[in-house]
Amino acid sequence: MELLAKSGFIGYVLLLLSITTFAVFLERVFVLNRFYKQVKKQGFKKELMQTIKDIENKTPEVIENLLSLKGAKIIAECERRVSFIKLASSIAPLLGLLGTVIGMIEAFHNVAGSGYSVNPAQLADGIWTALLTTAEGLCVAIPAYFGYFYLTGIIDKIELALKEDMEEVLIEVYGDRVQKKER
Repeated sequence: MELLAKSGFIGYVLLLLSITTFAVFLERVFVLNRFYKQVKKQGFKKELMQTIKDIENKTPEVIENLLSLKGAKIIAECERRVSFIKLASSIAPLLGLLGTVIGMIEAFHNVAGSGYSVNPAQLADGIWTALLTTAEGLCVAIPAYFGYFYLTGIIDKIELALKEDMEEVLIEVYGDRVQKKER
């Protein structure tokens, strides 16, 4: 707590950002891993077939557009709140840098206010605060960055399974009239 108090307002903002980012990461890991296990077990074919079941104009283009729209909705749901983690990984170092600048301003303000005698302890105290917020910002950003790429890896696997099932549905519905797309 002493370090947090020493880092000032920016330290508290970074702590809040860290807790929020971690909570979002845990929620997304839980939801996406559970969804991916379900996808591996069942796939998307049943859901995709349900999407095109009642369409009267069943040209390959219409069906492909409907399936693409359905796929985009599924992926958008998977990506929900993941961008917050990317934002946290970008904003945390900037907040740390802001804390550094504030700490340096305070340090030099204290030195300037002390007249002609410069107390090295005053300067060191401000610099210590400045460096502390930089480190805190990086301690939030680095795990958030790794977390973001971990989650996008899961989403990429889900998207690949979705595309494969879309191709299979199109081939199942249209047979030879639809060429299997290259991946």
